Amino acid sequence: PCSGCSCLAPGAPTLLRLRGGPPPPAECPAVVPRCMWGARPYRGTPSALKPPLPFVYIHHTYEPGAPCRTFAACAGAMRAMQRFHQDARGWDDIGYSFVVGSDGYLYEGRGWRWVGAHTRGYNRRGYGVGYVGDYTASPPDAHALALVRDAFLPCAVRAGRLRPDYALRGHRQMGHTECPGDSLFREIETWRGFQASGAASSAPVHSET
Repeated sequence: PCSGCSCLAPGAPTLLRLRGGPPPPAECPAVVPRCMWGARPYRGTPSALKPPLPFVYIHHTYEPGAPCRTFAACAGAMRAMQRFHQDARGWDDIGYSFVVGSDGYLYEGRGWRWVGAHTRGYNRRGYGVGYVGDYTASPPDAHALALVRDAFLPCAVRAGRLRPDYALRGHRQMGHTECPGDSLFREIETWRGFQASGAASSAPVHSET
């Protein structure tokens, strides 16, 4: 069912913008809504975020390990991750706030409104943005990096979702994990807002809290 978003025919995502407010500037990237990639319903009752948030946490999915370069592949990756997070991890939904495909689009996970399950201990403080693929040895495509760095993050600030003085960190800075991979981590170290200090600990990474 298409509830609260505009569902278009697959392959034509001209899509969801920043839902719940006035139309954003044209340079804001489109976000593929949940109904379009075929999301299951959220399990339970979601907890609301309180924007503007002060942090963004960058991840790679690791599995699926290959970048998705078509809408069909990226939508399939989203469904596979949601099944794994709900059925194997026992979470309420896919953990990420947003997911980045190499097809030129962002995909709505828990979105702007709901607390995610991406960065244990910090899910209420920031958005978790995951790149589809394993970026240990090589980085995401240049256009996928630019989509987040040059379009998504500035738009989130303008829309009041993210604080202007936000801090950006890699997942590995917040817990015991290699995520987002060595190569992607080297890339985000050059981004605006990157904060070298973190709160890495031995806490388990996979958690709803």
